Amino acid sequence: MAMKKHSSEPTAGPTIIVDARQLECPEPVVRTKLALHAATAGSLLEIRVTDPLAPLDLEALCARTGDEFCGVQMQDGGELAVYVKKAPSG
Repeated sequence: MAMKKHSSEPTAGPTIIVDARQLECPEPVVRTKLALHAATAGSLLEIRVTDPLAPLDLEALCARTGDEFCGVQMQDGGELAVYVKKAPSG
């Protein structure tokens, strides 16, 4: 899977922050699934990770759930911000 990269932070809709820094697989995916379950349709999640493989796992999650994988942005200190938009209901 190829990772999309954002040149700037997405701004559409409310942003929900999921802090999955210093966590390894499967924890970033588990925390993202919980946040998606609680989020309303169209919500934008910013998942903050340090595991370099987490974006691939989160992209695969979106392929299974129908949510939109919006991309990845490098942050300071080697952290990554992964953006996921919750799919519309129905």
